[in-house]
Amino acid sequence: MGHREILLLSAGVFLIVLVVWRQNQLAEWENDPAHQVATIRTLAPRFTLADHNRKIVKLERLLGRHRVVIAFFDADLGVDQDPRTKALLENFEVIDQAGIEIIAVSTATPFANEEAEKRLGKEIPFPVLTDIDMTNPQPTPAHREYGLIESESGAVKTGLFMIERDGSLSFGQDGLPTPIADEQAALTALANGEWYRPSVQLLSE
Repeated sequence: MGHREILLLSAGVFLIVLVVWRQNQLAEWENDPAHQVATIRTLAPRFTLADHNRKIVKLERLLGRHRVVIAFFDADLGVDQDPRTKALLENFEVIDQAGIEIIAVSTATPFANEEAEKRLGKEIPFPVLTDIDMTNPQPTPAHREYGLIESESGAVKTGLFMIERDGSLSFGQDGLPTPIADEQAALTALANGEWYRPSVQLLSE
């Protein structure tokens, strides 16, 4: 074996050792509690809002009885076009058969939600709530309780939350509910009639 071949072989061995070492280092880093995403499971914030049929809906009436998906959707797109609620509408029968309740929330008025229902050409099978509480002086109370307000502009954000049957929800260390990070994975699981649980480290309250 010539000098060049020895150098190439040595370089190849070095690269293999480096890759293995780096993989082991990443695995140790991910398993270190100091580097894991920590959440606390506690009771989901309650709200009482009117739906698109002007009926009062209380979240607490569902908690303890059902798993609940709350989709905060884009009011400008509408419940019929927002990607979250659109997917939930398309797969409602499967989700409903799995015993999972759906609630949609936005700043859209009941009239705007009725217009979206007309565009669909059929009744929306779950409550579509307007985030205005006449008993609460704060605007968009549900968005605020779920941490979906931009701190600087005050604009509302979208998000997907999944509440367990016991009424618990993941909270971040900022004291606010944690929205689902991978919404597509959650929506895909729901479309298959499955409950989605992200893999995070949980801390007891």
